[in-house]
Amino acid sequence: MTKNFLDEKSWCREEGGGKVKTKTEMNDDDQSQIIMNDRFIHCTKMRFDELADTSNGVKAAEAAFREKVLARQVPWNAFFNSNGMSEQECDLITKYDKKPEAEKREKFLANGEKLTHFFVNFIHMNANYEIIQYLLTLINEIIHIEPKSLQFFAKLKKDDDPSYPYSTFFRLLSREDNNAYINLLTGVILGNIMSAGTPQQKDIEYLFNWILPLLRKNNAPEVEVGLIALQPLLTREEHRVIFHNLQGQDLLINILAQQVAAPTPNLTLLYETLYVLWLFSYNSSVATSLSGKGVVGKLVTIIKQIQKDKIVRLSIATLKNLMGKGNNNEEMIECGFIRMLNFLSNKKWGDEDIVTDLTDLSTGLSEDIAIMSSFDKYKAEVLSNELEWTPVHKSEQFWKDNASKFEENNFNVLKFLHLILQKSSNPLHLSVACHDLGEFVIHHPRGKHIVEQLQIKPDIMSLMANTNEEVKKHALFALQKMMINNWEYLSAK
Repeated sequence: MTKNFLDEKSWCREEGGGKVKTKTEMNDDDQSQIIMNDRFIHCTKMRFDELADTSNGVKAAEAAFREKVLARQVPWNAFFNSNGMSEQECDLITKYDKKPEAEKREKFLANGEKLTHFFVNFIHMNANYEIIQYLLTLINEIIHIEPKSLQFFAKLKKDDDPSYPYSTFFRLLSREDNNAYINLLTGVILGNIMSAGTPQQKDIEYLFNWILPLLRKNNAPEVEVGLIALQPLLTREEHRVIFHNLQGQDLLINILAQQVAAPTPNLTLLYETLYVLWLFSYNSSVATSLSGKGVVGKLVTIIKQIQKDKIVRLSIATLKNLMGKGNNNEEMIECGFIRMLNFLSNKKWGDEDIVTDLTDLSTGLSEDIAIMSSFDKYKAEVLSNELEWTPVHKSEQFWKDNASKFEENNFNVLKFLHLILQKSSNPLHLSVACHDLGEFVIHHPRGKHIVEQLQIKPDIMSLMANTNEEVKKHALFALQKMMINNWEYLSAK
């Protein structure tokens, strides 16, 4: 027997004075209006996070629930009999529904204008969340089956509603039941239609202003919904500009920072964030504005720490977009990305795009390194936290020429060497850091005073108890340089 939602659900309607009328109390006229009047709401409210099991991400949960939605038997004839649709519309949807994808595509291309009008108009008139879920699923399905279908939706017009068809979907985003599945599909559909059409700026901003609060949530599924809805929007350059003007990048950076700092990152949330950031970074102004915000460092950290190809691909693709904008190249070099590029370039990738991105990054950054001064290269090595016995460390000329440059940025390089002493457990890094601090002391006229002022000496002294002999040796040499006034005379003897 065909399942009839009207027979099996309990409904309520807001009456004057707040009186609630249940289905059993309704007369025939009331029931015929259930699907026609948007004042009707389902009595059982669904929370935003009730989209089945979201432990594997919202998209996986949506896919599982979508199958259940499509399995529903919608009684289209019942709507026709209750004057909920015309005979022509009933015939149209009956012949379209439950058909294989190839047949749906064929029927849509033959009746695209009529079907899009029916879908949007019927959603507009409907309050039954299960029917709305079903119609949204059909819309989302045809968008994926036939991308040209978006043009039919984008061309829908109403003389008395300049925001149509977007206004119909906006109403769904403000439903009291706040149904997760409806919100997700509505956001994605809106983003797709807007990217295919020419919406008014106020309509674009309406959707962005629905998305932005989601990105501030502490609940991962809600954040994911916002990110997924953003993705089709940010395929358009003008939408990237609007999102940038709304300070959307700050929210993305915050989500990225939280995931990088997390002991166990949410890989699904991280992937969706990176996907949005990648799309967003195609805008040159955006790519420049991300310089100095720590984005490059976080992307490099993700590539180092997370062994998921799809996440690494997106991180590399985003770095490619950032290259050459602002100080992003310098940041990549300082983060030690050059060494990583050598490893990544030797890896076998099934995706030609990533091979191209790696080649472009290697070429672009190599050109920058070629024109860098010896101190710039040294600084990049220190800041990358990957110290090695490269020739510069034991070059007397380097220390004579560059000791004064350690004063730049409030002794930032010295402070980073100090941080290596405090945080690193790598004997090579510790040995090189001790050596360099000792060289700074003997080549800078105020070297001793500066090292004492920065309270570096106690941490060098603590390394005298290190179990590694090389570390102890270089810690001892550094301390000797800090204690003896005429080091050149002593070393000559």
